[in-house]
Amino acid sequence: MPYRNPDELQNFSHFNARPEPHDRLFRNDVIEETIEKVSGNIADESIRRMFSQCLPNTLDTTVYHSEHAGRPDTFVVTGDIPAMWLRDSVNQVWPYLPYASKDEEIKKLFIGLLHRQTMCINSDPYANAFKREIHDHKVEVFERKYELDSLAAFFRLSFGYYNATKDLSPFDDSWLRAMNKALDVIHTEQNTLDRQTHELLYHFTTHSGHLHPAVRLEGYGYPGKHCGLSRCVFRPSDDETVFPYLIPANAMTVVYLRKLKPLFDEISANETAKVALKLADQIDEGIKEYGIVEHKKYGKIYAYEVDGYGSSCIMDDPNIPSLLSLPYLDYCSHDDPVYQNTRKLILSRWNSFFAKGEVACGLTSPHVGVCDHFWPMATIMQALTSDDEKEIVECLGTLKRTHAGTFFMHESVDVDDAHHYTRHWFAWVNSLFGELILKISHNKPEILKREL
Repeated sequence: MPYRNPDELQNFSHFNARPEPHDRLFRNDVIEETIEKVSGNIADESIRRMFSQCLPNTLDTTVYHSEHAGRPDTFVVTGDIPAMWLRDSVNQVWPYLPYASKDEEIKKLFIGLLHRQTMCINSDPYANAFKREIHDHKVEVFERKYELDSLAAFFRLSFGYYNATKDLSPFDDSWLRAMNKALDVIHTEQNTLDRQTHELLYHFTTHSGHLHPAVRLEGYGYPGKHCGLSRCVFRPSDDETVFPYLIPANAMTVVYLRKLKPLFDEISANETAKVALKLADQIDEGIKEYGIVEHKKYGKIYAYEVDGYGSSCIMDDPNIPSLLSLPYLDYCSHDDPVYQNTRKLILSRWNSFFAKGEVACGLTSPHVGVCDHFWPMATIMQALTSDDEKEIVECLGTLKRTHAGTFFMHESVDVDDAHHYTRHWFAWVNSLFGELILKISHNKPEILKREL
């Protein structure tokens, strides 16, 4: 069997290495062979060990793979939080996608995650995180912070699996129902916050039913002008937005709604395809009209958030989707002038969430409080979206200096003290580092042949 009973999951917080083979939740020979092959070409001992631990971390410690109602079922915890986020789970398994067409167990893992996310969205399309328990084909909600990128992650997973395998088996009536629910939510959230429509819109309350004090205007967040963009109250960090239209999440939604067209055609989901493409066009027009603003130093840039009335939030957050990740998500090319201007701002002191210290510099986030902690996730994304060998090497050097002897990635790290970090077990960023090394190995293998 490639996987163990998930009830046997141990606390890996004390490990500075991979768990022993008998303690790994999901074991796969293809991934092990890949680790061995790529590691053999990495000269730097630290980078080699970081890769060999980080790439399989999701499989080793977070994948609960079994069956539900006679079908594969994959529940992926984030690491030190025992719940599954729609966004995180997709990103955690994404580096394994190229192997789904070559290995039956990896293929089943993705089918199981598609089935699980389908059940999640059919249970509550506004929820961002879910518990493992299933009752009457409904999944218990862990957290109901609506984030547009959670639905975009479901679109990305669906497209990615179909594109890699051409297997149509997961895309049944339940999947189509979840897709239509997601599209309905995105369309509804295009409405502005006024007397006529506000009761239709999402607003955030606590488990007790009280309105959350951090989200303004009785949990609805600030209003936005009707402009084609789709609103959300929370960012990919699970922090509340400042303005209702989060540009990176809207951009990611555009990309994957368009990419799903061949799949819709294959399963004859013509009406769903029409809705999806119409939404994508409306949102894309909104981004181009309202999401690009003029900056006093860098010229035309992408704003992080806007309200359609002329207000904008100029920054970037490390969590993906981000402005830095737009080429990675295929929204624009790396050499797009607006993106390049935005990138220069993001990686400078003009970004209010950028810090430089004794051991590192990089993007910070309000998610962890005072902005003296850079996020390795953003540094990895900086390298993933760069063709500059020097920049990539500098990013790897920063990551090497800041693993604090664990050889894993962390959520955030003090720019002056690498041993002061948050989240010892955060599988998403570990997977992203593995993805980076795989890309470098394929595109610029000479980088890995040097000591950093």
